[in-house]
Amino acid sequence: MDYFSTGKVAYPKLTLYAFHLKHSLAEKPKQPVKNASDLWLKCQQLGKQLSIPKLETLPELIEKANNKKTSITGEILERILTFTAIQHQQNLHLSGEVNPLENRDTYALDLTLRYRHPEVKIADLRGLNPDGLLLSKNINASLGQTLVFFAHPVEKIDDEQAFAYACVQALLSEKKVQELNIYCQHQGQLLGSPIFEYNNDADSPKEQCHLLIWLNTHDITTELENKGEYYYLLIDLLLCRSKIIYARSEAIWCHEKARSTYSELEKYKQEFKEQKNNSFDKFNQWLNEIPEISFNYVDYLRDLELHRTTIKTNSKNYHLYLDKLNKICSNSDNLEFLSDFLELAEDTFVEQINTNLAYLNPGQNLFDQMIATIRGIVEVEQAKRDRSLENTIQVVGIAFGGGAIVSGVVTQYIDKPFAPTNFKYPISPLVLSLLWSFLAVAFFGLVARLWIQLRRNGTKGK
Repeated sequence: MDYFSTGKVAYPKLTLYAFHLKHSLAEKPKQPVKNASDLWLKCQQLGKQLSIPKLETLPELIEKANNKKTSITGEILERILTFTAIQHQQNLHLSGEVNPLENRDTYALDLTLRYRHPEVKIADLRGLNPDGLLLSKNINASLGQTLVFFAHPVEKIDDEQAFAYACVQALLSEKKVQELNIYCQHQGQLLGSPIFEYNNDADSPKEQCHLLIWLNTHDITTELENKGEYYYLLIDLLLCRSKIIYARSEAIWCHEKARSTYSELEKYKQEFKEQKNNSFDKFNQWLNEIPEISFNYVDYLRDLELHRTTIKTNSKNYHLYLDKLNKICSNSDNLEFLSDFLELAEDTFVEQINTNLAYLNPGQNLFDQMIATIRGIVEVEQAKRDRSLENTIQVVGIAFGGGAIVSGVVTQYIDKPFAPTNFKYPISPLVLSLLWSFLAVAFFGLVARLWIQLRRNGTKGK
């Protein structure tokens, strides 16, 4: 059956649960990250696009409430902000609520758009997400998001999965579903009614499209949903899920960067093997380059361990919230689609990081050993050069010192020839002085060099 064209739902609503980082380890304690308020500014932008004046004022309301203590459940405002749109399609009046929340280091947004009509065509559900405004690429929440659609089918349906897929097509458009490779990942039952999980399995939270289609087909579902005991548990559960997806995405990035950095070291290692004895200047240059590369490498390994810890911590919290959610559910509920993600996080995400670290950690020792080896070569070569310079200075010092002494003595007797001369043009006293000086410098330099050589040979013999 073509549910997209013929299907109808009652009182449909689409809820955006978006999560954005407020604090990070890179910032000072209690100092928000630079783009911490982007989530509220995005709501302001949506208010302009959807003609919802109250939504446009959200950043201002949050700014006023910043100095007030948040509630136990994390509300930033004193009440949930309700709104209606100025105008909308085909006499369908768009309304909704927004509830900004704060959970430790994270901002959470609950934005619901709804039609308060007992009969709405599935094809008209596109008005709840016009032009894909609520997709992750547009919201751009740093930790990701989940869309939850909840509605009561007007007529009895024979194929719930086909009906749910028709709702997905209406909310996202058939073209967008194909572009994003969205598929039905799991099927379960929540509060007595079927729920379908759609996803595109993108690694990045900002590219992942996670959508839950929850069909209200049982009276108990209406009762429990209105009671609202599941509400904060579901938000906390989805927050843990988003943090796990985000940490895994960052871990993938760190692994790729670490691999790339390691390949740089391999190039140095290969060139090191090919270097000849006269590579002092090259090695000296490497001592400035390799430590920086090594520091980056260690940084990536540290971040990998931090992301592993984040996944482990949020997996434990996820398990806690899932247990609480199970307690308020009916006996017929099936939350396996939620527990499957927990197994994925613990058995796949964490183990993958463990494997990556097992391969990458030895590279850190290789960096350290290579730096130590090159530093040792440079120090030995530098010591040789220093000794050579010292010897040269000694030779030159002795030579010039001896030459100066001889020159001083000769100068005193330069006008008194040692013997009679028959030269027609006698040699200038200045030339004679310079000549004797040069001869003295050469003589004392030769003597000093021979003395240093003999001393060096004697030291080696010992």
